[in-house]
Amino acid sequence: MGMRRLLQLDFRTIQSELGARHFIPSSELLGSVDDVFKTKEHGYRRIDQATFLHILNFEAGEAYSLAIARADLVCIQLTIAGTYSRNMGDRIASVGRNSLQITNYPSSASDTAAGTRLRGILIVCERQHLLNHFGLRTEHIPPIHRPIFTSRMGAPHALNLPMSLANLVIADQMLSCRYSEPLRGVFMRAKGLELVCEIVSQINALPAQGALAMVGASLKHAAIRTAAEIYRREPHNPPTIAQLTKRVGLNRNDLTAGFKETFGVTPHAYGHIARMEEAERLLRTGEISISEVARRMGYEGYSSFARAYHAHFGRAPSTKPST
Repeated sequence: MGMRRLLQLDFRTIQSELGARHFIPSSELLGSVDDVFKTKEHGYRRIDQATFLHILNFEAGEAYSLAIARADLVCIQLTIAGTYSRNMGDRIASVGRNSLQITNYPSSASDTAAGTRLRGILIVCERQHLLNHFGLRTEHIPPIHRPIFTSRMGAPHALNLPMSLANLVIADQMLSCRYSEPLRGVFMRAKGLELVCEIVSQINALPAQGALAMVGASLKHAAIRTAAEIYRREPHNPPTIAQLTKRVGLNRNDLTAGFKETFGVTPHAYGHIARMEEAERLLRTGEISISEVARRMGYEGYSSFARAYHAHFGRAPSTKPST
Protein backbone atom coordinates (compact mmCIF):
# COMPACT_ATOMS: atom_id res chain seq x y z
CA MET A 1 0.00 0.00 0.00
CA GLY A 2 1.35 3.43 -0.96
CA MET A 3 1.83 6.38 1.33
CA ARG A 4 -1.24 8.31 2.39
CA ARG A 5 -1.46 11.98 3.34
CA LEU A 6 -2.45 12.16 7.02
CA LEU A 7 -5.04 14.83 7.82
CA GLN A 8 -6.80 15.77 11.05
CA LEU A 9 -9.95 17.80 11.73
CA ASP A 10 -11.80 18.78 14.90
CA PHE A 11 -15.42 19.56 14.05
CA ARG A 12 -15.89 21.48 17.31
CA THR A 13 -13.10 23.83 16.28
CA ILE A 14 -14.77 24.34 12.89
CA GLN A 15 -18.11 25.06 14.53
CA SER A 16 -16.50 27.60 16.86
CA GLU A 17 -14.73 29.36 13.99
CA LEU A 18 -17.95 29.50 11.99
CA GLY A 19 -19.58 31.45 14.80
CA ALA A 20 -17.81 34.54 13.48
CA ARG A 21 -17.96 33.93 9.71
CA HIS A 22 -19.91 32.00 7.12
CA PHE A 23 -17.21 29.91 5.40
CA ILE A 24 -13.82 28.40 6.22
CA PRO A 25 -11.65 26.98 3.41
CA SER A 26 -9.99 23.66 4.20
CA SER A 27 -6.58 25.19 3.55
CA GLU A 28 -6.95 27.15 6.82
CA LEU A 29 -7.64 23.95 8.72
CA LEU A 30 -5.38 21.45 6.98
CA GLY A 31 -2.69 23.49 5.27
CA SER A 32 -2.10 23.20 1.53
CA VAL A 33 -4.49 20.53 0.21
CA ASP A 34 -4.80 21.50 -3.46
CA ASP A 35 -3.04 18.26 -4.42
CA VAL A 36 -5.40 16.22 -2.25
CA PHE A 37 -8.79 17.74 -3.06
CA LYS A 38 -9.08 18.67 -6.73
CA THR A 39 -12.06 21.01 -6.78
CA LYS A 40 -13.05 24.67 -6.92
CA GLU A 41 -14.34 24.81 -3.34
CA HIS A 42 -13.41 22.64 -0.38
CA GLY A 43 -14.41 23.95 3.00
CA TYR A 44 -17.09 24.30 5.64
CA ARG A 45 -20.11 26.61 5.59
CA ARG A 46 -22.35 27.71 8.46
CA ILE A 47 -26.07 26.88 8.33
CA ASP A 48 -26.91 28.21 11.79
CA GLN A 49 -25.06 28.58 15.09
CA ALA A 50 -25.27 24.85 15.79
CA THR A 51 -25.08 23.43 12.26
CA PHE A 52 -22.63 23.54 9.37
CA LEU A 53 -22.20 21.77 6.05
CA HIS A 54 -19.47 20.52 3.77
CA ILE A 55 -19.86 19.94 0.03
CA LEU A 56 -18.16 16.77 -1.22
CA ASN A 57 -17.55 17.38 -4.90
CA PHE A 58 -13.93 16.58 -5.68
CA GLU A 59 -11.43 14.05 -6.98
CA ALA A 60 -8.81 12.76 -4.57
CA GLY A 61 -5.52 13.77 -6.16
CA GLU A 62 -3.66 11.46 -3.80
CA ALA A 63 -4.55 8.85 -1.20
CA TYR A 64 -5.31 10.30 2.22
CA SER A 65 -6.41 9.34 5.72
CA LEU A 66 -8.66 11.77 7.57
CA ALA A 67 -8.99 11.60 11.35
CA ILE A 68 -12.04 13.46 12.69
CA ALA A 69 -12.98 14.45 16.25
CA ARG A 70 -16.70 15.15 16.64
CA ALA A 71 -17.55 15.60 20.33
CA ASP A 72 -21.35 15.31 20.70
CA LEU A 73 -21.95 16.28 17.07
CA VAL A 74 -24.23 14.32 14.74
CA CYS A 75 -22.94 13.87 11.19
CA ILE A 76 -25.44 13.38 8.39
CA GLN A 77 -23.75 12.27 5.19
CA LEU A 78 -25.50 11.80 1.88
CA THR A 79 -23.14 10.17 -0.64
CA ILE A 80 -24.19 10.12 -4.30
CA ALA A 81 -20.94 8.89 -5.85
CA GLY A 82 -17.60 7.56 -4.66
CA THR A 83 -16.50 5.03 -2.05
CA TYR A 84 -14.16 5.13 0.93
CA SER A 85 -13.63 3.18 4.16
CA ARG A 86 -14.41 4.52 7.62
CA ASN A 87 -13.17 3.24 10.99
CA MET A 88 -15.20 4.01 14.13
CA GLY A 89 -14.14 2.23 17.30
CA ASP A 90 -13.36 -1.32 16.25
CA ARG A 91 -15.68 -1.22 13.24
CA ILE A 92 -14.53 -0.69 9.66
CA ALA A 93 -17.29 0.03 7.18
CA SER A 94 -17.48 1.06 3.54
CA VAL A 95 -19.25 4.29 2.66
CA GLY A 96 -20.56 4.03 -0.88
CA ARG A 97 -22.73 5.69 -3.48
CA ASN A 98 -26.44 6.34 -2.98
CA SER A 99 -26.14 6.06 0.78
CA LEU A 100 -27.49 8.18 3.62
CA GLN A 101 -25.68 7.58 6.90
CA ILE A 102 -25.92 9.28 10.30
CA THR A 103 -23.16 8.98 12.90
CA ASN A 104 -22.25 10.41 16.29
CA TYR A 105 -19.09 8.81 17.63
CA PRO A 106 -16.33 10.85 19.31
CA SER A 107 -13.79 10.03 16.61
CA SER A 108 -13.35 8.29 13.28
CA ALA A 109 -10.71 7.72 10.62
CA SER A 110 -11.43 7.48 6.91
CA ASP A 111 -9.23 6.21 4.10
CA THR A 112 -9.76 7.37 0.53
CA ALA A 113 -7.86 6.07 -2.50
CA ALA A 114 -6.23 8.35 -5.06
CA GLY A 115 -8.50 8.99 -8.03
CA THR A 116 -11.72 8.57 -6.03
CA ARG A 117 -14.43 10.98 -7.14
CA LEU A 118 -16.64 11.88 -4.21
CA ARG A 119 -19.95 13.63 -4.64
CA GLY A 120 -22.31 14.29 -1.75
CA ILE A 121 -23.29 16.47 1.21
CA LEU A 122 -22.12 16.36 4.84
CA ILE A 123 -24.13 18.19 7.50
CA VAL A 124 -22.84 18.42 11.08
CA CYS A 125 -25.23 19.44 13.87
CA GLU A 126 -25.17 19.58 17.65
CA ARG A 127 -27.07 16.57 18.96
CA GLN A 128 -29.33 18.56 21.27
CA HIS A 129 -30.06 21.03 18.46
CA LEU A 130 -31.44 18.22 16.33
CA LEU A 131 -33.67 17.14 19.19
CA ASN A 132 -34.80 20.54 20.46
CA HIS A 133 -34.74 22.87 17.45
CA PHE A 134 -35.63 20.44 14.67
CA GLY A 135 -37.89 18.25 16.81
CA LEU A 136 -36.25 14.93 16.01
CA ARG A 137 -38.02 12.06 17.79
CA THR A 138 -36.17 8.90 18.76
CA GLU A 139 -38.89 6.47 19.77
CA HIS A 140 -38.96 4.57 16.46
CA ILE A 141 -35.21 4.48 15.91
CA PRO A 142 -33.88 0.94 16.46
CA PRO A 143 -32.33 0.64 19.97
CA ILE A 144 -28.89 -0.17 18.58
CA HIS A 145 -28.83 3.20 16.79
CA ARG A 146 -30.68 5.32 19.34
CA PRO A 147 -27.49 6.39 21.23
CA ILE A 148 -26.52 8.41 18.13
CA PHE A 149 -29.19 10.90 19.26
CA THR A 150 -29.48 10.23 23.01
CA SER A 151 -25.87 9.95 24.17
CA ARG A 152 -22.76 12.11 23.97
CA MET A 153 -20.78 8.97 23.16
CA GLY A 154 -22.99 8.04 20.22
CA ALA A 155 -22.62 4.57 18.72
CA PRO A 156 -19.75 2.90 16.83
CA HIS A 157 -21.90 2.24 13.78
CA ALA A 158 -23.94 4.35 11.41
CA LEU A 159 -27.70 4.61 11.07
CA ASN A 160 -28.46 3.88 7.41
CA LEU A 161 -31.60 5.53 6.07
CA PRO A 162 -33.37 5.15 2.73
CA MET A 163 -32.23 7.54 0.05
CA SER A 164 -35.40 9.40 -0.92
CA LEU A 165 -36.15 11.31 -4.10
CA ALA A 166 -36.34 14.54 -2.08
CA ASN A 167 -32.88 13.86 -0.57
CA LEU A 168 -31.34 13.40 -4.00
CA VAL A 169 -33.02 16.41 -5.59
CA ILE A 170 -31.93 18.78 -2.80
CA ALA A 171 -28.38 17.40 -2.83
CA ASP A 172 -28.12 17.76 -6.60
CA GLN A 173 -29.35 21.35 -6.42
CA MET A 174 -26.60 22.11 -3.91
CA LEU A 175 -23.90 20.30 -5.86
CA SER A 176 -24.83 21.95 -9.14
CA CYS A 177 -25.24 25.46 -7.68
CA ARG A 178 -23.63 28.05 -9.96
CA TYR A 179 -24.31 31.15 -7.88
CA SER A 180 -21.37 33.24 -6.76
CA GLU A 181 -21.14 34.82 -3.32
CA PRO A 182 -23.12 36.14 -1.54
CA LEU A 183 -26.01 34.34 -3.29
CA ARG A 184 -24.16 31.04 -3.07
CA GLY A 185 -23.98 31.27 0.71
CA VAL A 186 -27.66 32.19 1.05
CA PHE A 187 -28.68 29.34 -1.28
CA MET A 188 -26.50 26.76 0.47
CA ARG A 189 -27.79 27.69 3.92
CA ALA A 190 -31.40 27.51 2.74
CA LYS A 191 -30.93 24.17 1.01
CA GLY A 192 -28.92 22.81 3.94
CA LEU A 193 -31.82 23.60 6.26
CA GLU A 194 -34.24 22.04 3.80
CA LEU A 195 -32.17 18.86 3.70
CA VAL A 196 -32.02 18.64 7.51
CA CYS A 197 -35.80 19.14 7.69
CA GLU A 198 -36.36 16.42 5.10
CA ILE A 199 -34.15 13.93 6.93
CA VAL A 200 -35.61 14.71 10.37
CA SER A 201 -39.09 14.25 8.89
CA GLN A 202 -37.92 10.94 7.43
CA ILE A 203 -36.67 9.77 10.83
CA ASN A 204 -39.83 10.91 12.61
CA ALA A 205 -41.92 8.93 10.13
CA LEU A 206 -40.04 5.66 10.66
CA PRO A 207 -42.35 2.71 11.27
CA ALA A 208 -42.59 1.49 14.86
CA GLN A 209 -40.73 -1.69 14.01
CA GLY A 210 -37.77 0.32 12.74
CA ALA A 211 -37.75 -1.29 9.30
CA LEU A 212 -35.07 0.71 7.50
CA ALA A 213 -34.09 -1.51 4.59
CA MET A 214 -34.60 0.20 1.27
CA VAL A 215 -32.02 -0.96 -1.21
CA GLY A 216 -31.62 -2.09 -4.81
CA ALA A 217 -34.63 -1.23 -6.93
CA SER A 218 -35.98 1.45 -4.56
CA LEU A 219 -32.69 3.38 -4.50
CA LYS A 220 -32.42 3.09 -8.27
CA HIS A 221 -35.98 4.36 -8.65
CA ALA A 222 -35.19 7.45 -6.55
CA ALA A 223 -32.08 8.13 -8.65
CA ILE A 224 -34.06 7.80 -11.89
CA ARG A 225 -36.69 10.24 -10.62
CA THR A 226 -33.91 12.65 -9.67
CA ALA A 227 -32.41 12.39 -13.17
CA ALA A 228 -35.82 13.14 -14.68
CA GLU A 229 -36.17 16.16 -12.41
CA ILE A 230 -32.77 17.41 -13.61
CA TYR A 231 -33.92 17.19 -17.24
CA ARG A 232 -37.10 19.13 -16.42
CA ARG A 233 -35.19 21.71 -14.39
CA GLU A 234 -32.44 22.28 -16.99
CA PRO A 235 -34.10 22.01 -20.43
CA HIS A 236 -31.95 24.83 -21.80
CA ASN A 237 -28.74 22.90 -21.16
CA PRO A 238 -29.55 19.20 -20.70
CA PRO A 239 -26.67 17.19 -19.20
CA THR A 240 -24.92 14.48 -21.17
CA ILE A 241 -25.39 10.87 -20.11
CA ALA A 242 -21.92 10.91 -18.55
CA GLN A 243 -22.75 14.05 -16.56
CA LEU A 244 -26.10 12.63 -15.47
CA THR A 245 -24.61 9.33 -14.24
CA LYS A 246 -22.17 11.32 -12.11
CA ARG A 247 -24.90 13.53 -10.65
CA VAL A 248 -27.28 10.75 -9.60
CA GLY A 249 -24.77 8.00 -8.81
CA LEU A 250 -25.89 5.38 -11.36
CA ASN A 251 -23.88 3.76 -14.12
CA ARG A 252 -24.88 4.22 -17.78
CA ASN A 253 -26.60 0.84 -18.10
CA ASP A 254 -28.70 1.27 -14.94
CA LEU A 255 -29.64 4.82 -15.95
CA THR A 256 -30.78 3.79 -19.43
CA ALA A 257 -32.63 0.70 -18.20
CA GLY A 258 -34.29 2.71 -15.43
CA PHE A 259 -35.57 5.38 -17.83
CA LYS A 260 -36.94 2.77 -20.23
CA GLU A 261 -38.67 0.94 -17.37
CA THR A 262 -40.08 4.08 -15.74
CA PHE A 263 -40.82 6.32 -18.74
CA GLY A 264 -40.58 4.01 -21.75
CA VAL A 265 -37.82 6.07 -23.41
CA THR A 266 -34.06 6.55 -23.16
CA PRO A 267 -32.62 9.35 -21.00
CA HIS A 268 -31.71 11.33 -24.13
CA ALA A 269 -35.25 11.03 -25.48
CA TYR A 270 -36.73 12.04 -22.13
CA GLY A 271 -34.47 15.10 -22.01
CA HIS A 272 -35.56 16.08 -25.52
CA ILE A 273 -39.24 15.70 -24.60
CA ALA A 274 -38.76 17.86 -21.51
CA ARG A 275 -37.03 20.48 -23.66
CA MET A 276 -39.82 20.54 -26.23
CA GLU A 277 -42.55 20.68 -23.60
CA GLU A 278 -40.91 23.68 -21.95
CA ALA A 279 -40.52 25.37 -25.34
CA GLU A 280 -44.23 24.79 -26.05
CA ARG A 281 -45.14 26.23 -22.66
CA LEU A 282 -43.14 29.38 -23.37
CA LEU A 283 -44.65 29.76 -26.84
CA ARG A 284 -48.20 29.45 -25.49
CA THR A 285 -47.69 32.43 -23.22
CA GLY A 286 -47.29 34.59 -26.32
CA GLU A 287 -45.03 36.88 -24.35
CA ILE A 288 -41.72 36.22 -26.14
CA SER A 289 -40.69 35.60 -29.73
CA ILE A 290 -39.89 32.23 -31.25
CA SER A 291 -36.25 33.25 -31.57
CA GLU A 292 -36.13 34.10 -27.88
CA VAL A 293 -37.69 30.74 -26.99
CA ALA A 294 -35.03 29.06 -29.14
CA ARG A 295 -32.31 30.97 -27.32
CA ARG A 296 -33.69 30.11 -23.88
CA MET A 297 -33.84 26.44 -24.83
CA GLY A 298 -30.17 26.48 -25.78
CA TYR A 299 -30.49 26.33 -29.58
CA GLU A 300 -28.00 28.18 -31.73
CA GLY A 301 -30.68 29.82 -33.81
CA TYR A 302 -34.23 29.82 -35.09
CA SER A 303 -33.62 27.24 -37.82
CA SER A 304 -32.22 24.48 -35.60
CA PHE A 305 -35.00 25.03 -33.07
CA ALA A 306 -37.70 25.03 -35.75
CA ARG A 307 -36.44 21.73 -37.18
CA ALA A 308 -36.39 20.09 -33.75
CA TYR A 309 -39.82 21.48 -32.88
CA HIS A 310 -41.38 20.34 -36.19
CA ALA A 311 -39.88 16.86 -35.82
CA HIS A 312 -41.39 16.56 -32.35
CA PHE A 313 -44.83 18.18 -32.80
CA GLY A 314 -45.34 17.78 -36.55
CA ARG A 315 -45.89 21.51 -37.02
CA ALA A 316 -43.89 24.71 -37.11
CA PRO A 317 -43.41 26.66 -33.87
CA SER A 318 -45.90 29.47 -33.34
CA THR A 319 -46.73 31.89 -30.59
CA LYS A 320 -50.42 31.41 -31.39
CA PRO A 321 -52.38 28.50 -29.85
CA SER A 322 -52.63 25.54 -32.22
CA THR A 323 -56.05 24.58 -33.52
